[in-house]
Amino acid sequence: MTCLNRMHTITLEVCDSTNNYLKGHYGQLKDKLPVLVTSDLQTGGRGREQRKWVSPRGKGVYSSFGFNLEARENLSLLPLIAGIGVIETLKRLCTVELGLKWPNDVLWKKGNKKIAGILIENVIMETRLFCITGIGINLNQTADDFPEELRDKAVSLKMAAGSRNDYPVEMVNRILSEVFFQWLERLERNERAAIIETANGYAEFLMDRPISFHHPGGMVNGIFKGIHESGGLLLGDKHGGTSIHYSGEIA
Repeated sequence: MTCLNRMHTITLEVCDSTNNYLKGHYGQLKDKLPVLVTSDLQTGGRGREQRKWVSPRGKGVYSSFGFNLEARENLSLLPLIAGIGVIETLKRLCTVELGLKWPNDVLWKKGNKKIAGILIENVIMETRLFCITGIGINLNQTADDFPEELRDKAVSLKMAAGSRNDYPVEMVNRILSEVFFQWLERLERNERAAIIETANGYAEFLMDRPISFHHPGGMVNGIFKGIHESGGLLLGDKHGGTSIHYSGEIA
């Protein structure tokens, strides 16, 4: 179902968000899945918890994949394979050290700054599970392209790599599509162990470090102990115990 050579691609000059476009056009697209929607500009790009995702024209990757997923028990691993896909895409472009911050943020490890974010929305459409994986990558921004309040938190690939040249958005989308769907096919083959091992490898920079974890019940401090085989966060406490969390985020 995720055959890359039949990927239907829609390229927009502007939209509010590529995730919203997919949800609003499911009726026209349901027989063309899988589909990639990418836009040169987003006026209402967003991340987790309805946070705004700054999407200046032509500066980044603003893309969403839409597809049906039959194995619903694997939904918890979708954020991980999306993060893995982003890291492995960017590794093809330069040697910048990147890490995965559970569940789906990609960081430039040297500056501890966010370079990419992922927003997954799963919707039941006509009894089928329509999965939308939105990916925003800061690609060619300079510091002036970020609002002042984000300049110590966000970075672009161009900035991190010290590149004088821009990275072609179309090329990055092409590589991202290839890599993401390779991992999605592995998910459909239930290769969970390989996915978790890879995700933990990219999250290694956080291992055994103190973290603040925000979850629906509030905020708690603990020790990052990796990613559980189910896709959840393993959080250690001061008593040596470990708990598993499936919602929330590392501060």
